[in-house]
Amino acid sequence: PVFIEISAKILHIASKRFEKVDTNILLPLADHIAFSLERMKQNLVISNPFANEINLLFHDEYEVALEGKKIIKEACGVEISEDEIGYITLHVHSALSSEKVSESMQAAIIIKESIEQVEKDFHINIDMNSMSYIRLMNHMKFLLWRLQTGEKLQVDVNEFISEKFPYAYDTAKQIGKDLSKALKKEVSDVEIGYLALHIERIRTSELEKQSKS
Repeated sequence: PVFIEISAKILHIASKRFEKVDTNILLPLADHIAFSLERMKQNLVISNPFANEINLLFHDEYEVALEGKKIIKEACGVEISEDEIGYITLHVHSALSSEKVSESMQAAIIIKESIEQVEKDFHINIDMNSMSYIRLMNHMKFLLWRLQTGEKLQVDVNEFISEKFPYAYDTAKQIGKDLSKALKKEVSDVEIGYLALHIERIRTSELEKQSKS
């Protein structure tokens, strides 16, 4: 019962912040928190290497999960980690969208792996706190939202971007292919073009930093 009460409080906070919250996640969230604390007691903490991407992709939901951290501390006397906050964030996000927790996690994994590929391809180290990176994450957030709602971008810059920035475009195309496979939704060429533009901004920004250092 204590974990159901914790989950109910987290959902209450979410309902005050967002227009519509699916309360069907109450039991899955309670189960998750219960198992998480049990693992912590046994020193079997599961890390979350995608916590940073989850924070940037679903920042509003992350803020709710931070409140959940306080609730868990008050109720159980246990301080959950940043990794665990990321997992709770995914549960909160699933209450706001048609995405399952596993799908949101898969999206974060694809984005992280794609960024690592960009670093490898262009021989750069991307600053995760840079404005270019945050803009990319915001773009990805709304890209995922458009995939859910079916909303389309109105201006097509695909042909220009593919010719002007072919390397960034190839990376964006691969990200789109991976997202389509994971979420079973087609990522349009228009989306690929805008995604490539953000990747090019990151590439240019980091190369400029390297040249100055």
